Amino acid sequence: MQIMKTLGSLMLLAILVWGCSKSTSPAATEAAFSKYEDSEGKSVFREKCGKCHRYKLPETHTASSWPGIVDKMARKAKLSDDQKAAVLAFVTKHAKAS
Repeated sequence: MQIMKTLGSLMLLAILVWGCSKSTSPAATEAAFSKYEDSEGKSVFREKCGKCHRYKLPETHTASSWPGIVDKMARKAKLSDDQKAAVLAFVTKHAKAS
């Protein structure tokens, strides 16, 4: 029983350390987004998509893969239909080539 508690504690600690080590500084985030023109999609993406996880910049996925990702995540982020459309336009415009 004690071994299980110790292993559980070690796993939790490892997850916390891993999660914290992946954070991006505000300056790095600002620099990454400065290459994109200002738009509603960019604003919503920055405001909503980094709250629960690190940002996935538009060029990390192809234009054909973003609709499924945005559709799934829009529900979690509680985006309106207009916000969802704006984010999708933003990420597909700057997506990596197929």
